[in-house]
Amino acid sequence: MVIRLLLCVSVCLAFAAIPRLGLSDDSALELFKQRITPILRAPNASSCTECHLSGVDLKDYIGETQEQTFASLRSAGMIDVNNPDDSKLLRFIHRTPDKPTPVGEKVRQQEYEAFRAWIHAAVKDPKLAAAKTDSDQLGPTVPLEVIRHARQDRVLQSFVENIWSEMGRCVSCHSPELNRNKIGRNGSTEEDVDAISWVVPRDPAATLQKLVDTGNIDTDDPDASQVLTKPAGLEEHGGGPKFAVGSRTDKNFRVFLKDYAAIVNDKYNDPTQLPKPSKEFAVLTGQHLRIVDLPERFHEKLLRADIYRHTDAGWSESRWGTAENPIAGKKQMWQSMVMATAARGSDRAAQLKPDVPLPGGRYLVKIYIDREDKTKQDRDYELGESDFYGQVEFHGEWKVGYQPPKIVHAPAHD
Repeated sequence: MVIRLLLCVSVCLAFAAIPRLGLSDDSALELFKQRITPILRAPNASSCTECHLSGVDLKDYIGETQEQTFASLRSAGMIDVNNPDDSKLLRFIHRTPDKPTPVGEKVRQQEYEAFRAWIHAAVKDPKLAAAKTDSDQLGPTVPLEVIRHARQDRVLQSFVENIWSEMGRCVSCHSPELNRNKIGRNGSTEEDVDAISWVVPRDPAATLQKLVDTGNIDTDDPDASQVLTKPAGLEEHGGGPKFAVGSRTDKNFRVFLKDYAAIVNDKYNDPTQLPKPSKEFAVLTGQHLRIVDLPERFHEKLLRADIYRHTDAGWSESRWGTAENPIAGKKQMWQSMVMATAARGSDRAAQLKPDVPLPGGRYLVKIYIDREDKTKQDRDYELGESDFYGQVEFHGEWKVGYQPPKIVHAPAHD
């Protein structure tokens, strides 16, 4: 973020050095040289990056000459010769993100004024009206699907689904609202605690930016990102492991981190390279499920509980919830937060909201245990029928919170 602000400041200073030229007093060529060419030559990205993480830059719409630029933009429908102020390119530049920065807003306005002045002059120039170009059409070089995938709002949506939704595991140590009690413990200073406060309460966009700025996301090697390796127990973590390698949470973190790295490094050139959206939508409910009477020999084995609800037609075809965690074998128990689930795009998925619990009622829990540590050998492995351990029913009210959880007994097993 600091680097981005510095770059925006530099472009502001560059624009400030350019004289303000009127719409009628200057030729199109003078305007192009003095106000458009500096945008093309600028070392930093344009205001497009406020809405697009990659794939789009205002430089993409500027050619080496004004003839090439005008002819290409006109051919692509980006310039309206009859109503210049309604030119699509101006509408693109003027689009504003939900939370614009003051510096970004200034850059955007300067870009808009520069192109507006040039377009007004260009449409009146007979030479430009006759201009043609044999070069490729100006604009982004990647397909529209890739551009849409890299939009900041879509990246944020993926972050919310895959990482922000799991912040309940992290906030006690990494949220400034909750970690003040750590000041003074084990010699930790206020500065030490502030340094690990990368969660911005109630603001996933700011949290994502802070994770990037603090180096917790490694865009060169996503699997080495500390936001993943520390809670997964792959390196020293003061809070201890928060989820198991190969678990649903581990998979979700890795899905986002790999996609984010591919986007910022411009790795996507074709829609077929884009990750497929998951078939299921899930949110944390705030409810906990505990399974007791599990064999001690399953200590630290990953257990997944799939939860089905009883309806008028019988048990639901798709699961209503799921939860994964390693088994605490010495206590012969397992416990985990529960995520409500529904098929993506379904009516029920549209109704799922974070921290809204599954309703009380009758449920069936199908239990899967990774007895052979397949998920540790292959983090993408999904527990299946060969890992099925048994099932158990429960019914009644289901309160939110770690205590008391909903407690069920593991089915009798050889």
